[in-house]
Amino acid sequence: MRNMGFLYTPLPLWVAAGGWVVAAGLLALALWRRPFKRLQDATLQHVWLAIIVAIAVLWATNAWLDDGTVMHLLGATLVVTLFDWALALVAMGVVTGLAAVVFDAQWQGIAITFLIFGAFPVAVSALIQRACIAWLPRNLFVFIFGQGFLSPAITVALTSGLALAVHIGLSDGSLKVVPIGYAFSVLLLALGESWFTGMSTALIAVYRPAWVTTYDVRRYRLGGPRT
Repeated sequence: MRNMGFLYTPLPLWVAAGGWVVAAGLLALALWRRPFKRLQDATLQHVWLAIIVAIAVLWATNAWLDDGTVMHLLGATLVVTLFDWALALVAMGVVTGLAAVVFDAQWQGIAITFLIFGAFPVAVSALIQRACIAWLPRNLFVFIFGQGFLSPAITVALTSGLALAVHIGLSDGSLKVVPIGYAFSVLLLALGESWFTGMSTALIAVYRPAWVTTYDVRRYRLGGPRT
């Protein structure tokens, strides 16, 4: 297991094949929801593509800890906030594909990388988004704090825990794959993800509210009418 992340870690055939089946099913579900109807405006199309490129760059600037655990900013929460879970899931699939091409990865680890670092954070972010809508006051400050700062921090913490748990499982339950200082590294990563997503959400909500397609602008007072 002394390899660099799931893109390079040799996986059992049943894990690799099962990962591809689940990943294909999730992407099919996302496409069945017709997510691209949110991108009818040309500006939103450019924003979606630009975010994919930006997140791919974030994934490329990563760090590998001992015994294969990979750390990098996720970016999934921001895409969910702007475009909802289905379009975010497709975007994270594209990001994973770009990362696989850049890193010249083998096919076995691509699907599980997408599931852990793409699909799972999208799911967590979407659930937190629904909780914020249902339970928190509907104003701009709560929107920015909840979706911009709190949600990405929780998402990174849970994703890092899942990644480590999978590494332990693939190592037959050996705790030797747990890097020294892993919790501290996750804390730093969560702070970085929170800052990046929070500042981006704040700037977009204030200056480009039409890019936030998941909420009624009147509900959160995010500006004028949507394009």
